Amino acid sequence: MRNIILIAMITMFFGFGAAVQPSYASSMGEIFRQHSVDGYVLNYNMLDMAARKKMMGSMEGMDMPGMSKSPDITNHLVVSIKDGKGKAVSGKVGFFIISASGKEQKTLTMGMHGGYGADVSFKEKGVYKIQTKAVIDGKTLVDDFSYEVK
Repeated sequence: MRNIILIAMITMFFGFGAAVQPSYASSMGEIFRQHSVDGYVLNYNMLDMAARKKMMGSMEGMDMPGMSKSPDITNHLVVSIKDGKGKAVSGKVGFFIISASGKEQKTLTMGMHGGYGADVSFKEKGVYKIQTKAVIDGKTLVDDFSYEVK
């Protein structure tokens, strides 16, 4: 009987922790773009640096893909990718960004809580061209779009 109670308590504790732990996507505010590519759904969010810092918590300052210590960083761009059944997928994801003046940024992302994010610089006003490249189960997904900074 003690073992059953112990197992039930452990299950409730870990189950509750998973239920209350915010996902990468839910901690990012509104989705600014949703797009389907080859049966996958890509949702994009843009965090300002205060939201990024809050989301990163104790991981702030660690050396990870997609994280930058550059003073030019203004935002954290995040994409979550789900398959046709709505299940989050894992893979390798990167962003290629061209500013209004033609300055290029290229970065791999850090995977966390079902999303992939990277620090980016949107210092200039104008239209940025963003390309997301994801390799999921050996399949390459590419999404191109524009994002305007006012």
